[in-house]
Amino acid sequence: MANAIETIFPRQANNDYRGGNIPCYGFLLLIAQHTFSACVHYFTYDSGKVQIGGMIPFEGTPDPNALIFAFGGNAGAWELIILALYGIVLWRYRNLIPLMFVVLIAINLLRYGNSILHPVGLEYFEHTPPALIAALPKLLFGVLMLFLSVRHSTRSAADAPRAPEISTSPA
Repeated sequence: MANAIETIFPRQANNDYRGGNIPCYGFLLLIAQHTFSACVHYFTYDSGKVQIGGMIPFEGTPDPNALIFAFGGNAGAWELIILALYGIVLWRYRNLIPLMFVVLIAINLLRYGNSILHPVGLEYFEHTPPALIAALPKLLFGVLMLFLSVRHSTRSAADAPRAPEISTSPA
């Protein structure tokens, strides 16, 4: 257990990642998904709420949709910050990849908590939002990747597979 904690919270951040290939590629998949989500939530006029999420637009004066879209844009801004953190880890501090899976798990658990504290029924949507469909698989993915990265990292340094080299410099 001590080795697992040391793997998740290393004493020194560096590029010496020993968690194996699968979690490393899983982290790249997480970055790709998060890039799409952050860009949609921040850069689209409706924060993806109507176009992708299927939210039924409200009517009223003043327009209540503007407030909902603004909150969605704020969520997108936070997603961009997390995306920047993921990028820094990928570029310079790969031994923090297991910690990033802990962050992913925490974000998903907080979203579940938010849906319990502030439930929004499906009657507000034309179809089930993709984020709702992907919530449980994304949580399970984070748990699996964390398990795999810790399991590989707790082996001795000689036995642990090295992560693939990912070039961060322009070719």
